[in-house]
Amino acid sequence: MHVLIAILLSVFSFTVFANYEPFTYKHEPIAHTFSPNILAESKNVWVALPTGYHAPENKNKRYPVVYITDGAVYQFITAESMWFANMVGYIPQAILVAIDTVEHRARDLTPSVPNDGHSTDLTTGKSAIFQDFIKQEVVSFIDQNYRTNDFRVLAGHSLGGLFTMTAVLNPEIQDTFKSYIALDPSMWWDNAATVNQLEQSFGLLNSKAFNIYVAAAHNQNDAANDTADYLAHIQAIARTGHMLYASNKTTGTYDVFQDETHMSMLHQGLYKGLRAAFKCYPTACDKSIQTNN
Repeated sequence: MHVLIAILLSVFSFTVFANYEPFTYKHEPIAHTFSPNILAESKNVWVALPTGYHAPENKNKRYPVVYITDGAVYQFITAESMWFANMVGYIPQAILVAIDTVEHRARDLTPSVPNDGHSTDLTTGKSAIFQDFIKQEVVSFIDQNYRTNDFRVLAGHSLGGLFTMTAVLNPEIQDTFKSYIALDPSMWWDNAATVNQLEQSFGLLNSKAFNIYVAAAHNQNDAANDTADYLAHIQAIARTGHMLYASNKTTGTYDVFQDETHMSMLHQGLYKGLRAAFKCYPTACDKSIQTNN
């Protein structure tokens, strides 16, 4: 009798697991290494393919691509957020390309060298070169080796979020992506130089239809413990968000996550950012058309 019960429980457990298996994300990235070329050192890039990519019935299907910096760390939470947002019907299946920025992070993700007494052009201010690397080498490789379409999203957090916003302003790369996600971006960098540049280039947002999602974290403890730096950070993001709202053509979304820290906002930010990025897929949302309609 005990044996029979054990067998029935095993069968029941297997059946329950089988029923839930489609709702379990499996992260199986493909690793690529880019040898020195535009950059002086090699870079690792991981590609996560959507479920069914290799299925015979999908052999002619092409997919949008999400690119994210700090890929060694953020590939996991980003891939799972993409999988879940697709499973519940908010975004299409998409390929994730996670780019490693552990080495020379400040150099590769910042646009300028601040006059702070310790930063140099060897350690900061080379984001334009890194953006050229992404466009000329990474995007080119991905498009040649995977079934992609022309809808690309660039996402980043912290300095990676700053990098995302400087890509919007870089005429050499801005049209490579249709949507941008900047999570708690370091817009304070170099006395908010990128925010100032965005204000001076405001006509760009009125002439080109990008989707831009910007989110900030607000935590009362952080505000109380580091008032000056926190205010510089949150005010720079707020200026950015308000410009996005004021634009005539680019569609901007600005969120503030209450009671979240710089790191804890990632989960909500990625999910909501992905939904905003793909809102008008396969095109970017043109605010001027939406307004006229």
